[in-house]
Amino acid sequence: MFKAATLDKIFKECVLVVIVLIFGGVHFLVPGFYSTLFDLTLTGNIEGLVDYITSFGYWAIFISLFMIILTNMTGLPSIPFLTVNGFIFGLIPGIILSWAGEVIGIDLGFVIMRTVLRDKAHKLIAKKGMAAKLESYSSVRAMLVARAIPYTPNVLFTAIAALSGISFRDHTLATLIGKIPAVVIEVWLGHDLLKFSKYGGRFLIWVVLASILYVVHRYYRDRKDMKK
Repeated sequence: MFKAATLDKIFKECVLVVIVLIFGGVHFLVPGFYSTLFDLTLTGNIEGLVDYITSFGYWAIFISLFMIILTNMTGLPSIPFLTVNGFIFGLIPGIILSWAGEVIGIDLGFVIMRTVLRDKAHKLIAKKGMAAKLESYSSVRAMLVARAIPYTPNVLFTAIAALSGISFRDHTLATLIGKIPAVVIEVWLGHDLLKFSKYGGRFLIWVVLASILYVVHRYYRDRKDMKK
């Protein structure tokens, strides 16, 4: 009978092999895929990102889904993809696609950080001064609230979840529900921004609402920290 440590080691190696095969396969099938998309993403070239994704035709939906998964696994910015999804695929399909990509990517990142990259996760939360708050994010409610806030760094809360006592099932449930409002706001804002001439007024309303929600969240979080 295998020992638990042996099974854990085998699982980690299998995870790494699967990841390498998937990413290597994409690189082999579409040369220059990663370099092009990362360059467009990191430089904030939204128009170039739209043109490149749509150049894949019917495969564009899978390309966008894959990149949202990848960015949420690695900590690279996923906002550019959420911004263009509503514009490329339509508002409702863009929201659904973005939500699915975020949930899958976050869950995969959770598994990898809990099994393979625990040391990296420790360093990340220590750098952000969040180590003392690990157990406060062990509940579904706390993680759900964290995931529901738009434009928050997903990779930071993934690292916190991976090192906390929350189960995979509870983390998945919190992510499934929590990412709904966050993704709706992020995609809708991006959609209206790219079509500002038509939806400029609605875009400004969204910005005001998002700002109010952020201020309220910071206020209650700071009050909670002061009481400790």
